[in-house]
Amino acid sequence: MSVIQISDRNDTNKRYTYKVDLSAKPLGAGGMGKVYRGECLDNENHTTRPVAVKFIFDNQPDGVIDRARREAGIRLRNDNLVEMINFVEVEQQVPHGTILRYHVVSELLQGVMLLDLLRGKTQDAEGNEVTYARELYNLYKSKPEEFALIVVRNVLNGLLALHNAGYIHRDLDPSNIMVTADRKIKIIDFGIAKRVDSLSHNDRQLTSVGQFMGKAAYAAPELISGDLDNQNQTTDLYAVGIILYVLIVGELPFTGTLADIMNKQLNEAIPVKNVPDKKIRKIITKATQKQQGKRYHSAASFIADIENVNQQPSGNPSNNQQYFRILIWVLAIIAGLLIGFLIASNL
Repeated sequence: MSVIQISDRNDTNKRYTYKVDLSAKPLGAGGMGKVYRGECLDNENHTTRPVAVKFIFDNQPDGVIDRARREAGIRLRNDNLVEMINFVEVEQQVPHGTILRYHVVSELLQGVMLLDLLRGKTQDAEGNEVTYARELYNLYKSKPEEFALIVVRNVLNGLLALHNAGYIHRDLDPSNIMVTADRKIKIIDFGIAKRVDSLSHNDRQLTSVGQFMGKAAYAAPELISGDLDNQNQTTDLYAVGIILYVLIVGELPFTGTLADIMNKQLNEAIPVKNVPDKKIRKIITKATQKQQGKRYHSAASFIADIENVNQQPSGNPSNNQQYFRILIWVLAIIAGLLIGFLIASNL
């Protein structure tokens, strides 16, 4: 074992200590750093809790550190959002002096990425079956529309809290949504989230036309074009519209090269004819309008339409409709028999 303990150099009272075993397999890794399972010790209350600790790679540009600091600063508690806990700066001695190392601490989630679930994986990173993921996958295979509405409703609930706090996510897609072992559906990874009422120098530096922050397949036109001034709540809702499409249809609306996808996001409507239910087609169409003013203005209005969707497939009448039609048919037969009886009586 290679267990280390770290604490934030700005935490003058040293209230929190984070214990991490660096010899264990990382929970994940990316271009920014590696994530390990850890333990947070509250030295004041003498309590502990499991956490995820991201070790940011050395020699990262200042903009990357600023983004990590901003990500860790989104401190919201919501059933549909990963909880960010702390940004930890550690001063470390090296042969030629002192360097700073940076860490992002967040809630430890055990579960399955939605992207993996769509591919049939229902085990967590340690190979444990996630019962809720299995249930959702079975629903996905048997009733994709019902499955899609459950997932999207939860995502929108998380977005509602995020937006109400003044942030937008800007990177929503199935790889940033997790189905957890405690039966939650959570939005994760606030790495490129930003406050809608502020725009940093680094935002402008890191975003330009043709080199946007996010994923092209789910990116709204204002993300594709790098139009930072107009990135707002509707930017996230556009991505949710595409997620809804993907969960029902089973494929992306736009494919091709990166340039092809970007061009289609700017100029082509989502091919909603592939979606069986008419009401859901209308929802996707509204969410993915190219003009932001024509989209849903809030997650709440999007949720309201999701709640009103009749989950019976289009063209298949509900039970009430079927009973009504049978009743009309029976009454018509009775009326016909009665008329026939009256006519026979007068002969």
